[in-house]
Amino acid sequence: MLKMLVVDDDKFERDGVRFLVEKYGFDLEIVETGSGEGAISYLDRHDVDILLSDIRMKGMDGLQLAEKVRESGRPIKVIFMSAYGEFEYAQRAISLEAVHYLLKPVQVGEFIKVLSNVIQQCEQERLLKEKQERMQEAYLKEVRYEKQKILAGLILGQNLEEAVTVPISSICGYSLIRMLMLTSRSRLFDRDDFEAKLAKAVDRGFELIHLNEFQGLLLVEAAVDEPVQVYTELGQDIINRLKEDYGQNMMVAVSGPIDEANQLFKAYQELEPVMEIAFFLEEGTVLQANRMILTGEGDMMASVNDAMEEIKQYVQLSRWSIVRLRFEQLFDTVQNCNQLSVVYIKYVCMEIVRSIFDVTSLNKPGLFKKELEKINNATRLYDLRGVMQAILDELIPSVEGYRDGMPRAIEEVVRMIHTKYQTDLSLEWLAKQVYLSPSYLSYLFKKEKGISINKFITMYRMGKAKEMLLTTNRKIIDISQDVGYSNFPYFSSLFKSHYGVSPSQYREMCEP
Repeated sequence: MLKMLVVDDDKFERDGVRFLVEKYGFDLEIVETGSGEGAISYLDRHDVDILLSDIRMKGMDGLQLAEKVRESGRPIKVIFMSAYGEFEYAQRAISLEAVHYLLKPVQVGEFIKVLSNVIQQCEQERLLKEKQERMQEAYLKEVRYEKQKILAGLILGQNLEEAVTVPISSICGYSLIRMLMLTSRSRLFDRDDFEAKLAKAVDRGFELIHLNEFQGLLLVEAAVDEPVQVYTELGQDIINRLKEDYGQNMMVAVSGPIDEANQLFKAYQELEPVMEIAFFLEEGTVLQANRMILTGEGDMMASVNDAMEEIKQYVQLSRWSIVRLRFEQLFDTVQNCNQLSVVYIKYVCMEIVRSIFDVTSLNKPGLFKKELEKINNATRLYDLRGVMQAILDELIPSVEGYRDGMPRAIEEVVRMIHTKYQTDLSLEWLAKQVYLSPSYLSYLFKKEKGISINKFITMYRMGKAKEMLLTTNRKIIDISQDVGYSNFPYFSSLFKSHYGVSPSQYREMCEP
């Protein structure tokens, strides 16, 4: 409903205007005041569509009031009414862009005509403004889609050669960013209000890249002189805020600073294994990429030594799943490094084996010596890794073993994904079906398939959606439901990030 402010120092005149508005059924909210000063006070606190004001008033007159309104830049329609018909008043009214000038006593027919005309103008302008806002929103949405498409491509390793010298500012507008990987064990990222909730926890510019319903990448504006602690605190703020809003916990991993486009892929590759280990930790954890995985830079021996001590701590806690995971990550690093001697790497392996003997019931000196000999006799790093894997399989309690039964368990998980992709699949549910812990299943699936479960589910669903778009005439919103996404805008966004076009555009492109 439009709002009209009536300003006249004669209450009889104000009552007359109200009477006519109500009698002839104008859909207007009427507010009235007896002075120009009162009108300014009201306008400072409220929006008004139409100002109907007398010209001659004590104190601030109608023309001065209109001047104040025009100076403020408010798009208010001004109608003057006055008992004086002199030319100079009319001239001033025109200069103040008044839409009409009514002479007192007001003629009913003229009043109805003028007010109907002004209301029509207001409605036309409102419709035009809404149309422009929709067009602007659509334009900004398309621009953002394109930006996210480029960012997602670089993150996944596409067009890296072209991005070698491209500053990150040319893509996302920030000269320096950090990447935060957000992971939840519950389905959060496809909620309608997720990004709005997230924005309340982030005190700087950001771009959210959706990976799947359980995981996303947050590219946040960074400053050169800010320590990494600033971003770990930001990660904790995000965790706390989303837990408050949804009652669900999540984990966050923080990358190093990024100032060139080609660094996005490397940062993403570093964060993925961090999140693998995060599955074994308490929810609500914030991790740093350079603390959790070894990068081959700096003091490599100190880093390997830290990793060895960490593995020994998990041995003490009998956290055998994470012992395996950290060992695999350690060897992934040292096999690509020529800074360490084979003797030192063998020493690390021996210390890990010693720690396992210390906490198990394997009190057989001959067996311990035999295992050390296996390590010492390995001539290549590849052979040493195989020897250690065999030793771990032999020494770690059998309930933790996975080599025999695990491929079958993983294939059963794949089968369930293929047959139940339309449902609300989760890591917890899948793990329960194959009698594994969610963290261990996540680790084993990635090891067997080379891809995380959530990413596998998303890719399979996207492939099914593409197939349905090509082979059926079903509505796209129904296809979204068919492949497990009740949130249609989220489905469209995810499809576009995978294939570069929206579902409707893809269907049109493939039509004969």
